Amino acid sequence: MKFNYIKTVALAAIATAFISCSSDDDATGEVIGDTYGDVEFYFDNGAAGNSLILGVPFTNSMDEALTVNKLNYIVSNFVLIDADGNEVVYPKEESYFITNQQDEVKTVHLENVPAGDYKAVRFGIGVDEQRYLQGETAQQSFWDLAAANDLTWTWSTGYRFVVFEGTFTSPENAEPLLFKVHQGSNTETDNYREVTLTLPTTARVREGETPSIHLITDVNKLLDGETKISLHDNLNQAGTAAAIMGGENLIKIADNSTEMFTVDHVHNGAGHHHE
Repeated sequence: MKFNYIKTVALAAIATAFISCSSDDDATGEVIGDTYGDVEFYFDNGAAGNSLILGVPFTNSMDEALTVNKLNYIVSNFVLIDADGNEVVYPKEESYFITNQQDEVKTVHLENVPAGDYKAVRFGIGVDEQRYLQGETAQQSFWDLAAANDLTWTWSTGYRFVVFEGTFTSPENAEPLLFKVHQGSNTETDNYREVTLTLPTTARVREGETPSIHLITDVNKLLDGETKISLHDNLNQAGTAAAIMGGENLIKIADNSTEMFTVDHVHNGAGHHHE
């Protein structure tokens, strides 16, 4: 397995965590060259500062109460960055993963990462155009996995990057109505996005040790981020449901999606830290 090393000028600002959790100390011990370890990312889904529980409503700043029954999304193109700005790029053909709230699929595991002390991480939300244009044969295994998790349209229209569904009420509709938000690229716009997060403590990759990076994902940010998008304002003509799957609002949602992720803490040491 080969990695690319790239020198960067600056890192992103430190991410602010939602929930106070314990974390491990910064790097100790020598980094031995030409040795490798694993890295775990745990995506802990939340909503508006609380844990996300399917079937339990939360209220956004527009006074809309959302009850989520499905949350699946794709994360991809992982890059680890050390204190000097050197980047370790995880092999592209292996760097696409699914999370699924209903099935409790929340962990991404990277193997054979060069030993080092890492201070930041970058990853994508969705599938980048370069990978998609490699064609169906090159990504058949991941396409099948995504399809099994309701994260595809047809091959010609590509992947759903985020599937966010449920019901909602608002000051204008006291009775729950269905909503669906499906973020993905289309023929008009490339809605793939990337996020860079500084770690609150160093992730120490060593042979036989697996740091676990615990991230909080605030799904409320999809509609209630820097840009506010009301579900009621997106009702169909019959007034029976809201569906956002294209157009200007989908671009806004793609931009909002970069606000979803913060790093809560880092566990260092041997073994897996989350199931």
